[in-house]
Amino acid sequence: MSDVEYETSHDRPVRRRRAPKGEKRREALLDAATAVFAEHGYEAASMRRVAERVGITPVGLLHHFPNKTALLEALLARRDRRVTEKFAALEMAPTLDGFVAFAVMSLRFSVESRQECQAAMRINVESLSSEHPAHVWQQEKFALTHDHARGHLRQLIEAGEVRSDVDVDAVVTEMFAVMDGLQIQWLRSQGEVDAVAVFDGYLRRLAEAIRREEAGA
Repeated sequence: MSDVEYETSHDRPVRRRRAPKGEKRREALLDAATAVFAEHGYEAASMRRVAERVGITPVGLLHHFPNKTALLEALLARRDRRVTEKFAALEMAPTLDGFVAFAVMSLRFSVESRQECQAAMRINVESLSSEHPAHVWQQEKFALTHDHARGHLRQLIEAGEVRSDVDVDAVVTEMFAVMDGLQIQWLRSQGEVDAVAVFDGYLRRLAEAIRREEAGA
């Protein structure tokens, strides 16, 4: 069967791509893995649990992912792809307010889905072990996001938006600590904590504390 469906618009056929069955099944398996990792963590999760959530046998799951490590790697790759798609067309404004808006949007993305947020947090903690299959991936993401934030703040210092005496390393460490902590509180409170609103308020106070007076005049 073709992976393209045709719809009629006036007198011309319009091509609309339909996801192949294999692609849909793969996405369903990754969704199931997200749920299982969120509930049990990677270490305690089993391929059988993932297969049962989709209604297939473990052998059927192995057809798509030969082992649990491959399943985890595919899940992380999908997360990377979604982040890239989400922020690909977004340009961070070269201002302190633009920096704040970008950071708030990053947290908003992290708490869009409870299951994905919880799975990500559990994998993050588990991967502190150097033997965990996601250890290198998490280390690289940690370095990349922190370097990016530090680099942008240094550019804002050069642009006269941020005071030159600001400890950029300390500011970035604090910002990500608040972001991580808010995700845990959001998960623990069953969503009663408005993580995005709290983070937005925190960042606005931070911005006022580090803003160069002339820039805010």
